[in-house]
Amino acid sequence: MLCEKCQKEAASVHVVKIINGQKTEAHLCQNCARELGEFGLSVDLPNLFASLFDYTPFSGKLAGPKQCPTCRSTMEDFRQLNQFGCSDCYETFREEIEPLLRRLHGSSHHEGKVPAQGYAALSAERQVRMLRDRLQQAINMENYEEAARIRDQIRALERQAHGEGK
Repeated sequence: MLCEKCQKEAASVHVVKIINGQKTEAHLCQNCARELGEFGLSVDLPNLFASLFDYTPFSGKLAGPKQCPTCRSTMEDFRQLNQFGCSDCYETFREEIEPLLRRLHGSSHHEGKVPAQGYAALSAERQVRMLRDRLQQAINMENYEEAARIRDQIRALERQAHGEGK
């Protein structure tokens, strides 16, 4: 689309004005828009975005990489060494490492090893925990038929676990 004023350059500025309820639109090139004063607004984009999200104003300097407050390690250090500097790094870089843990281990939650003797009981406990989470989700979604079915599964697993424990 060509500029509506000069009819020479491509229009890259879309101006919409509403004055006394009357809407007018114009498609202008940058030069014509500048001549007409349509770029009269002085917008400081970094500070505008900062104010929208309640951040401190942009000072013009970019912050360095995120560091652990305890050992000052960065994610780049982790990538090079394949280990963190301290236990606080896991909390500091949680968002960055969760996808990696899920990809490597299938979960971002550590379950630990189970002794062979207590495997059945612990497996049933984990299954009940998982079913309780699903039950709560079904209740929240007001899917009461599914909730009743899950409740019955939980009761059956609990009866089975208590029967084995005697």
